[in-house]
Amino acid sequence: MAWLGSVLWAAIDEGAVPPDAAFHAVPPPSQAGPISTGCGSGGCWREMVVDIKPPHTAQSLAAEMGLASERCEPMNLWTLRKTCTGIADSGGRGLHIYLQYSLLLSKY
Repeated sequence: MAWLGSVLWAAIDEGAVPPDAAFHAVPPPSQAGPISTGCGSGGCWREMVVDIKPPHTAQSLAAEMGLASERCEPMNLWTLRKTCTGIADSGGRGLHIYLQYSLLLSKY
């Protein structure tokens, strides 16, 4: 009964976002910056702005962190959703990394 309730709540809770601890560590000398929450028609997400320091570039840092493309962790069996990480378009202003939940029936 508790599991069913958890799954139903996860399915309707569009405002849920992964915790800050779900962000991957940023390799030095670049530094993690502020973390914010945003919401849109597809739900909500967390976004961290990374201050890129030489010798890193946005592309090299993303590759080193394994974020060249969006990736999702294995599904949480308690909520039937996955935590997905990727890079948001920053318009050339640092590296913006996002975290969001993806439900069982999503395309990811």
